Amino acid sequence: MKKKIILALIGALVPIFFILFITAVICAVVGGSSALNQSTNIENSSLSEQVLSYQPIVSKYCTKYKIPDYVELVLAVIQTESGGVGNDPMQSSECPLNIKYPQKHNGITNPEYSIQVGIQYLESCLRAAKCKSPTDIQHISLALQGYNYGGGYIDWAISKGGYSKENALEFSQMKAQQMGLKSYGAPDYVSHVLSYYSCIDSSGGGFFTCPISFGQYRITSGFGYRNGKLHKGIDLAASKGTKIYASASGTVTFSNYGQYGTGFGGYGNVVMIKHDETYSTLYGHCSKLLVHTGTKVQKGDAIALVGNTGDSSGNHLHFEIRANDDAVNPLPYFSMQKKVEDV
Repeated sequence: MKKKIILALIGALVPIFFILFITAVICAVVGGSSALNQSTNIENSSLSEQVLSYQPIVSKYCTKYKIPDYVELVLAVIQTESGGVGNDPMQSSECPLNIKYPQKHNGITNPEYSIQVGIQYLESCLRAAKCKSPTDIQHISLALQGYNYGGGYIDWAISKGGYSKENALEFSQMKAQQMGLKSYGAPDYVSHVLSYYSCIDSSGGGFFTCPISFGQYRITSGFGYRNGKLHKGIDLAASKGTKIYASASGTVTFSNYGQYGTGFGGYGNVVMIKHDETYSTLYGHCSKLLVHTGTKVQKGDAIALVGNTGDSSGNHLHFEIRANDDAVNPLPYFSMQKKVEDV
């Protein structure tokens, strides 16, 4: 299939510089087919052991190419591309940045070199997309789809206002028609990668910290309206029994099964922690509660275990941050470098 794509491109595009440009497109398009077939089932929420074993190498090259805060994103890309299996974990063989091995499918036989090339290419996509931070999901989405389609997509999408699922599909259909192909790239590539992306500061230096350890969850639903109803937090899918930690220090104001009429109906086993006069956090659908109402907890204390209680369709943590009793989007608070009491 990939050889046919290359032959079609060479036959249609004679100028040498243009052929090289299309090769850059292929670098992204042909990579990632294996793990796009992987399950993103709510029960299969963690990065694989193989992917996590590459974390030191990923950190090394993210630092080298000046994107040290994007280690988690690269790991999510590896999970999507290959699941960490094989000698070309970032599927970088056909990228023009690969100058050491044959530019053909699985031509790279050194996993570290695959990661080096993939990170270098992803950095160029993040830069072209003008990504501001690891929590800048809109621009990260643009960069990721550019990584899959090739750099031409990023400029094209910017002219249309940025990334969207609709224009990702439009671009795929347009390129397939232009090249006489049945399909082009993976229009749903972004959602696959983001399903494994832990875009939360788990280091303890943020405003709040992630309530589940890095590598043990994936975000399956964000803050915002869905089906006309406000989803008041973010859902972190994880295996049953995974430990849940206090996102900040405070006092437990509720720890029980949430009955309807109490304000906690539908949350199942739920913990509520008050941090100060403004902020509180909620942890829902737990399988087991490890703290009692009135308990004082420190940031990072284990407070519950992930479960599937209440109105839930799979093992996950529903996590909320509330400001003055109103639910707010948690993601920005993970990157704010302030303590609660300073706000």
